[in-house]
Amino acid sequence: MINKSELIKYFLLEADECVNTLIEAIEELEKKGYDKEAIEALFRVTHTLKGSASIVKFDKIAELSHKLEDFFEALLNQELNFDNSLISHIKKIINLIVTLVNEVHETGEEKSNIDQALIELIDDILSSKEMPVKQYEPTTFEVLPITNTVRVELGLIEHIFTSLGEVLVQKNTITDRERELLNIVEEISQSSRRLLKEIADFSDRYWLAQQDSGQKITDIFFTDFSDLEFDRYDEYHIFLRKIQEITNDITDGINSLLVFSENLSYNFKSLGREISFLKDSLLEIRMIPIGKLLHRICEAIKDTAKDIGKHIEIEIKGAEIKIDKPVFESLYEPILHILRNAIKHGIEFPEERVRKGKQPIGNIAINLKKEGNYVVINIKDDGRGIDIEKVKETAIVRGLISSKDASILPEDEILSYIFASGFSTSDEIDLQSGRGMGLNIVKTTILKLKGTIEVSSELNKETTFTIKIPQSLTVNNLLVFRSSDLDFAIPINYIDEILTIEDFPQVMEERNINYKNRNIPVKLFSEFSLSLNSKTLEKGYIILLNFSGTRKGLVVDDILGYEEATVNNFGKFLEGLTQYTGYFISGRGIPRYVVDPLKIFEEDIVVTAQYQPIQEQYLHLGAVLVVDDSISVRKALQNILEAKKLKVYVAKDGSEALKLMENKNIDLLITDLEMPVMHGYELISRVRKDARFKDVPIIVLTSRGTKKHEEKALALGADGFIVKPFDEGTISQILSKIELETNVY
Repeated sequence: MINKSELIKYFLLEADECVNTLIEAIEELEKKGYDKEAIEALFRVTHTLKGSASIVKFDKIAELSHKLEDFFEALLNQELNFDNSLISHIKKIINLIVTLVNEVHETGEEKSNIDQALIELIDDILSSKEMPVKQYEPTTFEVLPITNTVRVELGLIEHIFTSLGEVLVQKNTITDRERELLNIVEEISQSSRRLLKEIADFSDRYWLAQQDSGQKITDIFFTDFSDLEFDRYDEYHIFLRKIQEITNDITDGINSLLVFSENLSYNFKSLGREISFLKDSLLEIRMIPIGKLLHRICEAIKDTAKDIGKHIEIEIKGAEIKIDKPVFESLYEPILHILRNAIKHGIEFPEERVRKGKQPIGNIAINLKKEGNYVVINIKDDGRGIDIEKVKETAIVRGLISSKDASILPEDEILSYIFASGFSTSDEIDLQSGRGMGLNIVKTTILKLKGTIEVSSELNKETTFTIKIPQSLTVNNLLVFRSSDLDFAIPINYIDEILTIEDFPQVMEERNINYKNRNIPVKLFSEFSLSLNSKTLEKGYIILLNFSGTRKGLVVDDILGYEEATVNNFGKFLEGLTQYTGYFISGRGIPRYVVDPLKIFEEDIVVTAQYQPIQEQYLHLGAVLVVDDSISVRKALQNILEAKKLKVYVAKDGSEALKLMENKNIDLLITDLEMPVMHGYELISRVRKDARFKDVPIIVLTSRGTKKHEEKALALGADGFIVKPFDEGTISQILSKIELETNVY
């Protein structure tokens, strides 16, 4: 449920934007004169502001916006002549709106009174369709408060992330070039040292040879001097001296090159740090504190516990940690289901807890922490725990493991079978906790997020679920490896360890290894790769993978290192390559294919891709699509509908709504009429022309309450008509007349 303070926050974001748009457009009109397109834009903005203010019960702002809307409508219909006196009155209304919006920013309320004389003057102008004869008075605008937020189109953010991916590719290119440069400098340096040594050795040998032969250098000018009194040089000496001088110059140049390369390397590292900082800052734009999700879930869980007669306390640590918006949205169902399981099957009733020597109030601890680019969520309850022996029995009966394997498998691997499809140790399966299918879906969802989930338990003491997920799905942390002369990559979060083939000489024949008292199945990646140039490996590596407690090994030729990259989709032409999630380009321009290890081992992992929805007491009574260009209206309506156990999708215009209807099962469509890109009338018309949606009820929600607007909507195929502002009673009345199909979405 979104409380009023949250709705006010959304309203203020929208109101600030609307007022700024009004001010800019009016100033343009004042400079350039009448412009139909500009007045149409002003009309839409005032319409949006009026609707948003009505939703949060700011009646003064709504009334003033309504007056402006009537002004602009009269101008559009040419019922009123445009002149500067009119601009002056419009500015006065906008100033009143700005004053009221400022008060809402500061106190959350509208405190100033509306200038009734101005309102009466406006009404007189609109009714008489004439401007009073009055000298034009220039009016300046009030100033909106400077806020610390700004609204940005999601498409722009996505474009920035695309550019970030290109920057990361260039960063990897620079890193590769840096390595090449350092290698070249090192080779030149070694060659220089060898040359110096050869020259020095030759020089020494030459002098010794001269002395041993007893040869003397004769020169008539030096006959009066002994060898000790004057140095004598022949052509060899002169040549050696020149070579030494040249070599010394080369050495100085190489030393300068070494200093330059070190400085350049430092600059590259600084650039890398700045790019990493830029990446983190951009990711922060889409980050949401996970506490918002947890607090919302925990309130519902406490109510559930109270309904069945259990008392619990929930402690949350690390709620300030942020995660990317797509991850945030996907975590709701898994965490909700784990907590419901804890309430239903873990936490005992107060009487039973007292008999066991526990406090009558059960405790659930949710601890969050960051590990590099990952977030670890530990959910621990102090309830009954999980009976390992019962898990073994059920796994054996279901044919998941043999009795022999069950006796030697470690506890954590046995516990991993509770994530199998349809697995349950409970004799009863109820609607609340969804036993049997729920944990399988929890694991499937976490794996889709490229995360892992593990469980540990101590009977009659506690159960802990540990979820590890990437903080963001935008930038991937990958281990790059080589197989059959091609480069591949695998997400690091699946990797436990990297072993060498030399330590397991029988792995190629037996296709399994015994490591840390575990029998781990192994596959050769060359059997799944894109290349046909597979060869027998004598040296190589085993990448040890962890799929939520289930260990598997993957044999590869070579490990090339770690890399950060944004992964591109293959596109429709190669969409059949399901064992790959996409590709990225290395610094040298070589494509590297990103492996999905789940696809390689999907037959061996206890998880099913096709599954039934979670059966729980909070079944959605239907799916509703809300279409309105005002975020305040969307949020308010979403709040009302979700309280009635309805699944709500939202769209800001008709075009976006049609795209959603292509991919979602919609039972009811509620739409505004006046929206950008595609208005409500066109949306209704298109929906009714599509045979797939001909039976979907359509309700129009608009501030246009005239008979003309209503008749046109009903003629196009609408089933109901609501005039803004609305309240919960109005929505309930409409819903009571529509039959929605109970389902899980």
